[in-house]
Amino acid sequence: MTSDRTAVRRWGRAGALYDFVASIAFVTPWTAGLVMDLLGVNRSMPTLLFATLFGTVVVMWSIARWYRPEPVLIALDTAGRALFSLWFAWALLNGQTKALVVFLVLELLWGAVQLRALVRR
Repeated sequence: MTSDRTAVRRWGRAGALYDFVASIAFVTPWTAGLVMDLLGVNRSMPTLLFATLFGTVVVMWSIARWYRPEPVLIALDTAGRALFSLWFAWALLNGQTKALVVFLVLELLWGAVQLRALVRR
């Protein structure tokens, strides 16, 4: 394995760890509700349901990338980060909580780091 491929694995795993840490609180309705209250997000039942579905999928996806940081999975994740960034920006432009700026910046950062590692391999 070349050092460039190792960089893809290293940055892919780092991105997976970030996603796990950032999303684990959204896996249950109780913890997601607490985080949503802290972020000032509406806690309606449909919003809570989608937050927990989102949290569960992201945590499972992060575990898959941690154990199999293959270039194709990291490339898919990088594309997903670009889409997440687009939706965060859209939500911000439509008046959602400014707390999303932190998530937007982190998605852009991880996307750029992973893309750089992928392009260099």
